[in-house]
Amino acid sequence: MQYDGSAERVTAAGRGRGPTPVGDPARLAPLRSLPMTRRVIVGWTLCYGLASWLVEYLFAQLDPRSAHPFLFSLSRMVYAVYWGLAAWVAVTMTDWKPVTSNRQYARIALHLLVCGVVVVVWGTLAYYTNLAIVPGWEPLGLPMMLSSTSKNVLFGYGVLVVLVHVVWWVRRHRASEVEALARAERAALAELQVLKMELQPHFLFNALHSVSVQIQRDPTAANEMLVRISDLLHHAVRTSRVLVVPLREELRTLRLYTDIEQARFEERLVIRWDVPDSLGDALVPHMLLQPLVENAVKYAIEPRSSPGFVEVGAREVAGAEGRPQLELTIRDDGPGPHARSARSGAGVGLRITRERLLELYAGRQQFEIASGPHGGTVVRILVPMQRRAEEPVSVSADADVGRPQAPSTAGGRQPERWPRSAGERRPHQQAAAGEVSA
Repeated sequence: MQYDGSAERVTAAGRGRGPTPVGDPARLAPLRSLPMTRRVIVGWTLCYGLASWLVEYLFAQLDPRSAHPFLFSLSRMVYAVYWGLAAWVAVTMTDWKPVTSNRQYARIALHLLVCGVVVVVWGTLAYYTNLAIVPGWEPLGLPMMLSSTSKNVLFGYGVLVVLVHVVWWVRRHRASEVEALARAERAALAELQVLKMELQPHFLFNALHSVSVQIQRDPTAANEMLVRISDLLHHAVRTSRVLVVPLREELRTLRLYTDIEQARFEERLVIRWDVPDSLGDALVPHMLLQPLVENAVKYAIEPRSSPGFVEVGAREVAGAEGRPQLELTIRDDGPGPHARSARSGAGVGLRITRERLLELYAGRQQFEIASGPHGGTVVRILVPMQRRAEEPVSVSADADVGRPQAPSTAGGRQPERWPRSAGERRPHQQAAAGEVSA
C-alpha cells in the first residue's frame, strides 16, 4: 500500500485501481525461472563436487599402499555435475507436471518413467566422462557402472523430486494465503468507499438545507454559504478516493464545513480549536471529524437561541504497551448524549463513523460518546498514531478564528493558508457568487 500526495490515497501501481496485485497461485512463476533456483543448484554442485573430491583424495592418502593421484578423485566432481543436472530435471518436471493428488496416476507414471531415464542417462554419461578425462579410470564396462550406481541414483533422484514438490506446495500455499489477504483488503477498501460515498450525500443534503433556511432571511449570507459549499464540493470531487489524510488536511476540510455553519448561526456558534502544532502530520481517516461536528451543531446549537460552542481537540497519548496513539475529541455544551439519543437514536453520521473506524483499524480503535465533566457531550476517538514524513505544518488553536496557520517560506513569501477564509475567493467562486446574487 502506498500513499500519494498530501492527501493519502490508497492505490496500486496505477492510480485508483485498488491495492497492489499479488501472486495468484495459478500463475506462480516456474521454479526454474527463479534466479535463486539456479544459484542453489550451481552452488550445491560446486560445493559438493569440490568437497567430495578433496575428502576422497585426503582419505586415500591415509593408506601408504595407495598410489591415488590427485586427479583421480576428479570423478567426484563429475558425479556432482550430473547430480546438478538431475536436480534441474526434477525442477523442470515438477514445474511442468506437478503431482497435486494421489489419483493423478498419469503424472505419477510420468515421473517414474523420467526417474528410470535419469538412472540410465546419469550412469552412462558419468561412465564415459570419467573414462575420457579422469587419469587412471579403469574401463570396467557400462553394465558394471549402471549396476553399481542405479540404486543410489534412483533413491537420490526420488528424494530430489519429493523436495522440489515440497517447495512447490509451500510456494502455492503461501501464494494462496497472500491472495486471500489481498481479497480481504480489497473487500475492506470497497466497504470503506461505500461508507464514504454514503456519508457525502448525507452531508450535502444537510448543507443545502442550511442554505434554504438562510436564503429567505439573509440572501448575502446564503450567497456566502453557497460559495463555501462550492469549495467543499470541489474538495470532495478531488478526494473522492482518499481514505486517510494528515490531520492538517482534515482540519482544512472541517473548516470549510464550519464556515458554512458559522454563516448560518453567526454569533450563536463558537468553534474552538485545541490542536497542538506537532500533530499536523498525524494520519486520520478522511471526513472523520465533519459528521461529528455536524452532529454537535445539530443537537447542541440548533435547538437553542443562546450562544454555544463546539471544540475540536487532538493530542498524543500513550496506548497499550507504551505505543503512541492519537486522541481526537469533539466537545460541546449541549444537553448531553442521553437527551440526543432519546430524541433521534444513533444517526447516520455516527453509525458510518463507527463502521469506518472498525474497517480501518480492526479493533485497535476506540469510539466513545459520554457526558462532559461540566455538561454537554464529549465524543472521543482513539486510533494508532501514524505519521507522514514531511515538513511539519503548524496547527494553531485560535479560539476566535480556529484557523491553522502554515509557516512562512524562505524569502518572506507566505504559502497558501489552510483553510481559506470566506473572503478569499477564487475567480470561479466570485462568478458563482455574482450569479446567485443576481
